[in-house]
Amino acid sequence: MYLLHKIDVWSEKHHPLWLDFFRVLLGTVLVWQALYFIANKSAIVQIVDQYGFGFYTMTAVHAIIGIHLVGGILILFGLLTRFAAVIQLPVLLCNIIFIVIPNGFMSIRPEAELTFIVFALVLLFLFEGSGHYSLDNYLKTHNE
Repeated sequence: MYLLHKIDVWSEKHHPLWLDFFRVLLGTVLVWQALYFIANKSAIVQIVDQYGFGFYTMTAVHAIIGIHLVGGILILFGLLTRFAAVIQLPVLLCNIIFIVIPNGFMSIRPEAELTFIVFALVLLFLFEGSGHYSLDNYLKTHNE
């Protein structure tokens, strides 16, 4: 716990304001991806079903959509950003391991690049936190 507190104090002192733009952008991309999966549920069901989830395919699909939607909204507004980043990691790692690597990095679809950019940004905000323009900061400075 002491290490997490030290990381939080360091990130508050060294957090450049322009990173808040990338936090909002990351949250927007995650929410957009969740909405895309909701609109095209058959595509994600087909992807998840090929990995042998069987009866639990729809559970996995709903978990992926929920994690992207809730985590994306939290990251977008800067509320519980580190928690939201942590819950994104398993979904993104499974995407990299099961979809991006077997299809190759230089495939026709741009999923690999987007996945790696989103994964890198999630890792960045896992350590950096919410930033100055966030609900976390607002709640911290306006305690009543």
